[in-house]
Amino acid sequence: MSLRPDNTLISNREMLIELFLTPFRALGAAIENYAVSNARTQTLQAIAAIPEEELRAKGLTRADVVSMNFRHDA
Repeated sequence: MSLRPDNTLISNREMLIELFLTPFRALGAAIENYAVSNARTQTLQAIAAIPEEELRAKGLTRADVVSMNFRHDA
């Protein structure tokens, strides 16, 4: 038996399962981070392509548009 970081006991079997799954969880997190950053990059490129006249006609600045698109991100 061993202790987890939260000071609960973990069996050898549970420890082996955790050790086996750790690289897969890390890979999944890396793929998810890539997908999020790629979507953000595409959004920023689309915002950059909006002509300045169109933004002025709507009464917005580029910073306003970026803020509106990413306000749900923490």
